[in-house]
Amino acid sequence: MKNFLIILFINFLIISFAFAQEKPKVEVVTPQAEEVKSQEKKDLTYFPVPFIPVLKDLDYQSEKSALLRTGNVLTGMLVFRGNYSPKSLVEFYKVQMVNQGWEEIGSFSSKITFLAYKRPEGTAFISISEGWYYTELRIVVMLSQIKI
Repeated sequence: MKNFLIILFINFLIISFAFAQEKPKVEVVTPQAEEVKSQEKKDLTYFPVPFIPVLKDLDYQSEKSALLRTGNVLTGMLVFRGNYSPKSLVEFYKVQMVNQGWEEIGSFSSKITFLAYKRPEGTAFISISEGWYYTELRIVVMLSQIKI
């Protein structure tokens, strides 16, 4: 599965270069927390990339994560760990991604649950797996026409 995610990430990287119409500056960025507009959810989530919420008490794994911004294309993978059951994270993303305007285009579960979403700006893939002491969340995203 790890090789599959790496191949998937490389494919998105290649696609993002194919869609670039000019030779934009390439920049690797570290996501910053963005406040949620809704007051009742203010303390629960933030948006490290547009349209994808993350629970604030999940630990960001910077050594396993990278975002690549080329012009108005944003692609990359973010990795988080936390003390949630995989089932609760799956339910969170099934509800919240639809609330953010995403359409679920597929999912499957084994030891890892994999959710795939699309919207006019691009695609997002979410994988959730249970470790010995934590649950790991991986978000692979490819968005275009994004003003950052």
